[in-house]
Amino acid sequence: MNNLNQNLDIKNTLQTTVFITPQMKQSLAILQMPIVELEQELSNILEENPVLEAVEDDGSDDLYDFDNNESNNLSEDIEDTQDKDKNLDNLVEKVTGDDWEEYIGYEKLDDISYKSTNDENSFDIEQVIGAKESLYEHLMYQLNINIIDKEERLIGEYIIGNLSEDGYFRIDIKDACSELSVEESLFEKVLDIIKTFTPSGIASSSLQECVIVQIKDMNCDAVYVDLAEELLAGYSTELAAFKYDDILKGMSIERDTFDYLLQLIKKTDPRPGLNFSGSDTKFITPDVFIVPNEESFDIIVNEKGLPNIRLNNYYIKMLQGSNLDSEAKTYIKDKVKNAVWVIESLQKRQKAIYKVVKSIVGFQEEFLQYGISMLKPLKLKDIAESTGLHESTVSRVTSGKYAMTKHGLIELKSFFSKSLESQDGDMSIGVIKQKIKELIDEEDKEVCLSDQRIVELMEEKGIKIARRTVAKYRDEMNIPTMSQRRRLRR
Repeated sequence: MNNLNQNLDIKNTLQTTVFITPQMKQSLAILQMPIVELEQELSNILEENPVLEAVEDDGSDDLYDFDNNESNNLSEDIEDTQDKDKNLDNLVEKVTGDDWEEYIGYEKLDDISYKSTNDENSFDIEQVIGAKESLYEHLMYQLNINIIDKEERLIGEYIIGNLSEDGYFRIDIKDACSELSVEESLFEKVLDIIKTFTPSGIASSSLQECVIVQIKDMNCDAVYVDLAEELLAGYSTELAAFKYDDILKGMSIERDTFDYLLQLIKKTDPRPGLNFSGSDTKFITPDVFIVPNEESFDIIVNEKGLPNIRLNNYYIKMLQGSNLDSEAKTYIKDKVKNAVWVIESLQKRQKAIYKVVKSIVGFQEEFLQYGISMLKPLKLKDIAESTGLHESTVSRVTSGKYAMTKHGLIELKSFFSKSLESQDGDMSIGVIKQKIKELIDEEDKEVCLSDQRIVELMEEKGIKIARRTVAKYRDEMNIPTMSQRRRLRR
């Protein structure tokens, strides 16, 4: 047998690793949560952490205010907070450090608190909300933003108008296409677009599809989406009969994986349309209000329903005493650190939402004033550069959150639009398509416009665009070619 030569060496390697602590994860989660989820999360935190307590707002200034600003003007309150941020960051750094007792006295801990900025008398929500929005109105608004073509819009109106009360589309597609005299491929294209609208799961044809769509929108790993599809498709009977052992054996998965799948399914809404039925039902709570004023817009971060919280003085006094054993003292210290971190996360969430929305309003002011035709191209990177926040932070701030405007309820991500470069700057692709469609609608019926002629006319309007791009957008809007249009008009 040949001898095997082995070289065993010990080498030192320098490597940088990003370590995310549980506190950081919690802070990121708080930043990303919509107002309704945050309210529930704070309720859970208050139950789990005895050091934190909710207090009633009696109008006094007992809660810790880092800049001692009595104003109810949220714009001034948030913009003039550099010293406040430094003070709070300082406290958090010291309280959460290993030698925190050397840096901060116990008497300062009961000063740390979080106070909701909303004042019921500071603005009139009715100025923005008006009448409650129906499911039809909510979906039609999204349809008008996402679809320009008249035929596609008619199909979209048909689909939305024929949704069941619980939000399902159960009409046979062939029957619908026959009634509308349209191709199945075009009908299915519009239906797929509507299925991306909010509420998640709308226009589904079955309960399984509705649930899976909502799980996908939770941004969980694809493997769990596949497992959920397998579970609902192959084991619905066992699931209804609570025969969990049979499911575990059949799917060959661990119990903790199955429990996670159940948790995902329980978070879904099997009847998304019902949230809009009834006059007293409130489907989406806006995270921010964009209210017109004489000059521009006021931005009001919605924190109504969030409790005012502070550190419980009882536990602070316990730390000051000398009767605690080491285990109890360590427990209270850990809870204090977590409490301070939660308060800082809430403060930063409020400021981040305000800064991001204010920047969005600066870019999209004409859209907010005049509607979809004035939507400008906008990227997360633009907002990140404008606010000084990281792009991932902007993404978290805009994820799943809504703004109430004079045009209705708008998802923050709807303010972002792809663009096309032109000699006068970037222009929204939606606006480009609209201009191409207008040229074709207004063309001489005897002399149809070629794609090259459309390029020339667009350049006269200051829009530089390639012929193949015109052809691509025309195809996406299901507009026939020049020769096809000419034959159709004979």
